[in-house]
Amino acid sequence: MDGAALEAVLEAVVARIQRMADEHWRALDESCRLLDAHAWLGPAGDRLVADVHGLRHDLHALLSRALADARRAAVRA
Repeated sequence: MDGAALEAVLEAVVARIQRMADEHWRALDESCRLLDAHAWLGPAGDRLVADVHGLRHDLHALLSRALADARRAAVRA
């Protein structure tokens, strides 16, 4: 694969990851809002709130990392 073809592939990868990040970034926001409004009560509810917020944080971190890694790879190519 020549340099131009590799660059095109990497640009497509970056664009795909960006679309995925845009599509899924807010996937847990509504759940977090409902939980913050005390949709679940008691100790189990407190754990669920913490777990869902943690999962949203992890999702954001993974999407951000994937996008940053792909952009770095595209720049190096």
